[in-house]
Amino acid sequence: MMIKKTLHLVLVLTLSGCGTMWQTTLPTQTALDQMLVSTAADRAANLLVMNSQGEAIANLSGSLGKTFIYTKNFNTFDVKNQQYALHAIRRHFIDAGVVLVDDLKEGDTIAEIGTGALSIDNTSSLVGMPTITVPIPLIGNVSIPEISLYKKETNRALAEFAISLRDTHTGKTRGKSFLSVGTAKVDSWVVLLFFKFTTNDMQVPKQYDSIGD
Repeated sequence: MMIKKTLHLVLVLTLSGCGTMWQTTLPTQTALDQMLVSTAADRAANLLVMNSQGEAIANLSGSLGKTFIYTKNFNTFDVKNQQYALHAIRRHFIDAGVVLVDDLKEGDTIAEIGTGALSIDNTSSLVGMPTITVPIPLIGNVSIPEISLYKKETNRALAEFAISLRDTHTGKTRGKSFLSVGTAKVDSWVVLLFFKFTTNDMQVPKQYDSIGD
């Protein structure tokens, strides 16, 4: 009798455990990566318009007339990052009072933009023992996790943009060419294995101040 009751209980628990299992598909780039790159791109785009080198676009906006942004030399390894960076540049041009056109034939000025960098670098320093793999007879390779007495890791995004301006009809320059650089970073620390701290220089909402943890 006891065996029957036990089997009945196991069957009920097994059936009640059946259901749909949801699986989350993770993107190739994390939200933190996207935030770092987009912030660096925004800062570089702003400097591209307001840069003190040469003549700032904001000061030239009245004399440029209708402007066509030439993007053939604006290439990056990630298409989404490239699209956002182009959007940021166009947005800052518009905010500076520049009239943009989508057809080269309609433009008075060609603004040729290029990108030297749009990516993330990672650096880290560790006091402790890194993750190691130890071969054990009859078992195989066993991974021993990292032991961090002190560890600092920095993820820094860097965006470098260049611009040149020329008259659509004559090809003559309309202002000095110049570069702009924008950065964004997240610093993370681990102290005595368990204590973790994170800081960033991005303007994220308050509830995300610990982004990167």
